[in-house]
Amino acid sequence: MISRRKFVFGAGAATALTGCASAPEPRAGDSRTYCMTTPRTRRTVCTPEPVPNAATEADAKRFEATPGVLTVYVVRSAWADAVRPLAVVVDGGTPIGTLPRSLIRLRLAPGTHRFAFEWDGRLQAVDVSGEAGDLRFIELAGSSVPLDRGYHWSDADPAGAKLRARSTRLIADAQWTTSAPR
Repeated sequence: MISRRKFVFGAGAATALTGCASAPEPRAGDSRTYCMTTPRTRRTVCTPEPVPNAATEADAKRFEATPGVLTVYVVRSAWADAVRPLAVVVDGGTPIGTLPRSLIRLRLAPGTHRFAFEWDGRLQAVDVSGEAGDLRFIELAGSSVPLDRGYHWSDADPAGAKLRARSTRLIADAQWTTSAPR
């Protein structure tokens, strides 16, 4: 039988260790990476770059178009999404690492832009077009469940995408005023 003293000590140690293993909620001035732990393997995976602070995230989640540019949100919020990093590339530029329940806001030159990522040895790409002042949503959908078709781009209805995006973490916020070479 476990004594009361040993039980209280064990519960306190477990609570302390749990606190060390989980990251605190972001504060307005924070700029750190976004991490997730796989439930089965307990392996932690993080975004390669620091994520925007809480104030920038709050601004992004108002989902307002920016005058003079095309604003595109990339939402990754599938319910069966495995904790796997996927890098999104816009117009052949620098990869932006994503994790489940993440959000990217990009303000781009008006026109057509190619969004791509690689999954299971295949490139998945979608073109997004818009004029200055337009707002677009695309979703990186799917999972690594064997019977599923894997990860793919999905046209997002704006209302549904906004709803799903509210429970995500803003991991990138960038503005390119000139079109990147393709």
